[in-house]
Amino acid sequence: MIIKEVAFNSADHKLTVALRDEVLRKPLGLQFSEEELSEEFDSYHLAAMNDNDEVVACLVLKPISPEEIKMRQVSVREDQRGKGLGSLMVQFSEFFSMDHGFETMSLHARAVAKEFYEKMNYEVVGDQFEEVGIPHYKFIKKLV
Repeated sequence: MIIKEVAFNSADHKLTVALRDEVLRKPLGLQFSEEELSEEFDSYHLAAMNDNDEVVACLVLKPISPEEIKMRQVSVREDQRGKGLGSLMVQFSEFFSMDHGFETMSLHARAVAKEFYEKMNYEVVGDQFEEVGIPHYKFIKKLV
């Protein structure tokens, strides 16, 4: 298993989009538009690859300001859940972000993931809200 940054529009990036679609979009009856995906050109794309070069987890990091980066679209393949891969991806993204000069990580997490992010020392900011038709919370964490 290796976690690495993948280049936007590369073959590996397309694999991360497929996993995000499978895990996050299809269950809600949604799909990515080309316009939506093209807006990710300035984001960092991280992928966990197994020994067969399959993407088993991924996430997107979107710079918000010189100090803040937003974690988005965290996805773990169904057969890999419960093995600590999500935690590993979040920890890797935190170190990656600090290495790139960011001091704060923010994210919008589905309500079902609230406990996961709280265990990772993220703090809820504000009240629950709806995004893509389901309940979410905004979280923030100081990285330095």
